[in-house]
Amino acid sequence: MAKLKKKPLLASLIVTQANELVESRYNLTLGEQRLIFTMIARIQPDDEDFKPYSISLHELADFLGINKNHIYADCKKITKNLLGKVVEIQEPGRLLQTHWVSSADYIDGTGVVNLTFDPLLKPYLLQLKGNFTSSKLEMLLSFKSQYTMRMYTLLKQYERLKEREIELQQLRDMLGIRKDQYKLYSNFRDRILEPTQKELAEKADLYFEFDEIKHGRGVGAIRFLIFIKKPIKSIPGKPEEPLLELLPPSNEISSSLDQLLSFVPDQHKAKKTILSALESFEKRHGFDYVKRNILYSNTKADKSYAGFLNNALKEDWGHDWELENKEVTVKKKSVEVWEHQGFGSEKEYNEFMYKKQMEAYGKKV
Repeated sequence: MAKLKKKPLLASLIVTQANELVESRYNLTLGEQRLIFTMIARIQPDDEDFKPYSISLHELADFLGINKNHIYADCKKITKNLLGKVVEIQEPGRLLQTHWVSSADYIDGTGVVNLTFDPLLKPYLLQLKGNFTSSKLEMLLSFKSQYTMRMYTLLKQYERLKEREIELQQLRDMLGIRKDQYKLYSNFRDRILEPTQKELAEKADLYFEFDEIKHGRGVGAIRFLIFIKKPIKSIPGKPEEPLLELLPPSNEISSSLDQLLSFVPDQHKAKKTILSALESFEKRHGFDYVKRNILYSNTKADKSYAGFLNNALKEDWGHDWELENKEVTVKKKSVEVWEHQGFGSEKEYNEFMYKKQMEAYGKKV
């Protein structure tokens, strides 16, 4: 009797995609994305060609939110719809438009459907040697929004760089948002960006803050500042849990960091990006370095304070500004004694003061 293959544990499955596919444009529902990512996770590193990937109808029903009383008929309708979904992959000098799935094969009596990727997706899913992004399937399946799924992979791609800037229209396209959806930026921010930000902060191994970049009067791009969560060490005697720490406890923040934070305007002190940047750059460059860039940002930053401060710390924009201020201060100290009194020169001022003193003594000069 042939041995049944053990089903791999969900925690061990990885979704690996070429970065061109990560950045591609498509519009899949939450269930369809879960199905596609589950298929990708079953690809083996040494696979030279796509295979039919078996998905049980009950698993498919869970992904797609189908009533299990009508599972067979409903699944056939939905996989038929999936066969029509297009993905657009942009490369230099080329735009590839293709389908995700080329076939869905239902075998009577088995309770499964065999799905096969479109062959044109081979360069983006098979034998990847570099320029790819990997994510844990278990984490992707935990998200309750298709936008969180997409946002996670887009930010995971830039995890090491800690920052990513995306044109607003390009971001809308990559998230699969139609032209008639969330036309106003404020709606897009409230319905897409902020809920996605919240869900990643609660469930993922990374989170983000964002700055709005103006193009003229309106927001034209979003700058994402990406932060990696640190696993909290397990306590002996307690079961291990994948707890994640967003911010260091307040009692671990150094007194020097508290001092630096006191220079930051009150409305920005609570931002995680601010605290993280101050802590990081103070460790690398010291207190005075960070202080001068905070003070510089306080005078120069317009609306995007967190982004401006972050760039100022990276490039040390406050260095020359601090030197100029010191020169101005020195000049002021040397002239304020006589110039502010309306005298043309220091000699003229000294002569006046000498005469005044002599008159006080009752002597004529």
